Amino acid sequence: MSDFKKRFLRYIKRAGAGSMLISIILHVFIIGGATVYVVSSVHPQRKALFKGDDSAAASVQHPVKMSNTQPNLDTLTRRISVDTPESAVSLPDLPTNTDSGISSPTLDASLNGAGTGNGSLKGPLMPIFGFKEAQTGGTLVGNFYDFKQLRTGKPNPDYVPDVKKGSTLDGGAGHLAGVEVKNFVDKNFSRSSLYKFFVAPDPLYTTQVFVPSMNADAAPAAFNVDKVAKGKAWMVLYRGKVSPPVTGTYRFVGGADDMLVVRMDGRIVLDGGIHPVTKVEPDAPRYKYPPFSGSGVFPKGFMIGKSMQLRAGQFYDINIAISEAPGGVFNAFILFEQEGVKYDTTSDGSPILPIFRVAPGNTEPSNAAPPFMPNGPIWKALPAPKD
Repeated sequence: MSDFKKRFLRYIKRAGAGSMLISIILHVFIIGGATVYVVSSVHPQRKALFKGDDSAAASVQHPVKMSNTQPNLDTLTRRISVDTPESAVSLPDLPTNTDSGISSPTLDASLNGAGTGNGSLKGPLMPIFGFKEAQTGGTLVGNFYDFKQLRTGKPNPDYVPDVKKGSTLDGGAGHLAGVEVKNFVDKNFSRSSLYKFFVAPDPLYTTQVFVPSMNADAAPAAFNVDKVAKGKAWMVLYRGKVSPPVTGTYRFVGGADDMLVVRMDGRIVLDGGIHPVTKVEPDAPRYKYPPFSGSGVFPKGFMIGKSMQLRAGQFYDINIAISEAPGGVFNAFILFEQEGVKYDTTSDGSPILPIFRVAPGNTEPSNAAPPFMPNGPIWKALPAPKD
């Protein structure tokens, strides 16, 4: 026995403790020392078990809230609708999933931009005159002007109400629109020349100009001013900055009933209305397309614009003026072609061209519009100007 233990026992005996107490104290020391040794030398591995494990062994329970990564089935199967300025366009119901997984539904080919292709919905169905909100990625901003009234809402003293004689209209809205659009174009698209006229309070934002033949009253209705502006002697001006898909030589091709003028990078590159505003001559013979509703006003076909040398990544100012003169039917279309690209053709050899647009979108083929190339190249645009 060590000197330390002997001295300890003598101390315990002097304190009056018996052999039983001594034995207990010795065992406590021994057990305590063994416990310290085991704990310090062995560190057990603890396995974290999520709720639902039936193990009865000692475990650490961590309540975990799982995120809802599965979309709501009601959202997937309800009808898709697009709020357009004219009306809500409802698309067909998506097919109901019958299996336990969530799959990407295949849409009918008619939902695709041109009604062909794989049927995938690549963009929103394009409202005729534009969206109520600017679109992500850049758009053209459009303002509606009514030449028949002043900015104050008072009648324009230069407007002479239409006087019908036989089957023609003398003067009136048609004459007024022709004069004012020409004045605007002659002044290099300066909006100061439009300041005196009534302008719709809210602009629209478009990614293309492709308006099938329709009643001219649709324009003021789209801009929500149909209660104060009639569908004649009006003009819509679209503005923005655009860049071509790739560097190359381009030409706009278009037609409109009544007026359509495009100014790009400071020069007139297309005057495609049935009532020419400028003396700009086309670079090539016009393109004729199969008859469609309203195409009777294009006996010579669509105008081919001036050639433009454009560089991808560089943005160019663009102004597009479309106008209705006497009222009635209105349409406006802007397509484009790139030099060196081979396009499919119509029966008479005219190329089927892509729509000029600055964002993917769905434009359904119509018997009130010319044919166009499905899923054509997309131009780029900067965010719509706010001035």
